[in-house]
Amino acid sequence: MNLWKGGLAVVAALAIGAVSSTAALAQTVFTWTPKPVALAPYKAPNKPHTTIADVRAKISPAHQSKTWHQEVVRDKHLQASWVQLAVGDQSPAMFISDTRAAFIVWEGSVEFTIGSEAPFTATKGFMVQVPARTQFQMKNVGAVPSLHFEVFTADAKITYPQAAATLPKPPAGMTWGLTRQDPGAEALGTGNSTFRDFLASPSGGAFVTAPGLFVNAIRGQAFNCNMQPPTALGHRHINYGEFWFIMEGQIQYNLEGLPGFVSEPGDIVYVPAGRWHSAANYCPGYDTRIAINPFPTGTHNWPPTASQPNPPTPPISGKGWLD
Repeated sequence: MNLWKGGLAVVAALAIGAVSSTAALAQTVFTWTPKPVALAPYKAPNKPHTTIADVRAKISPAHQSKTWHQEVVRDKHLQASWVQLAVGDQSPAMFISDTRAAFIVWEGSVEFTIGSEAPFTATKGFMVQVPARTQFQMKNVGAVPSLHFEVFTADAKITYPQAAATLPKPPAGMTWGLTRQDPGAEALGTGNSTFRDFLASPSGGAFVTAPGLFVNAIRGQAFNCNMQPPTALGHRHINYGEFWFIMEGQIQYNLEGLPGFVSEPGDIVYVPAGRWHSAANYCPGYDTRIAINPFPTGTHNWPPTASQPNPPTPPISGKGWLD
């Protein structure tokens, strides 16, 4: 989920793997990893850089104050959308089978009712998560439309309580049937909490650590407004894409095949699997990006250093083990 800039950035980069610099060096392993000959493409709705203005430009004037849903990320692992709730509107009561979901409230006031916990109101900067098989519902309780960013796994299956007054159209080729849900609600687990009011107490660290979803706040500070050099490749992931929600400050990105750019609060930055990417804190002050990917212990593939250059590529022979 990517760093660079001064000593702080180096420390933060090592922290992603939750190991010290000594341990990181001790565990260093070099492997031959597949790299796309042509850069992995951006497939709609995915874009390298999406602003809230970009999203709102797709909403017709007649719907600006109504409830709407605009997807901005979808790949084989995750899907993410901006959702506006009109004043007084609410989601249906629902469950997520097998996986979790995460939310970042950005405008207005959203009341979350999650399982047996007391309802709470989330405002700008609140991060919220819902465990699997836990009933939840969202409602705009403010005087203006609310806006939140939501992340589900790509294969998330939504179910509805027996007492539901209505049901939505079932997924293609399916019909609704009443069943007993077993086991019960998933526990949050060690290191997870239902919500975090980030802006009230800014800090780095993982927020969601669960199979299929990792949401991690990366916070640091820059001391100048220097762009990264194009040679700052960062790392790449061979099996999954990754995206970031910019929570505060400015983050400068190098994404392979694209000019470097600076992102602002509320922006979404996405990189497909296989592309080098590097992020840097930019301009004085604290900067935070919420890194989101499907694997809490996902592999980061870094380029060899000058002291450990690439040896000659072995000759190609036969098929891969899983081919």
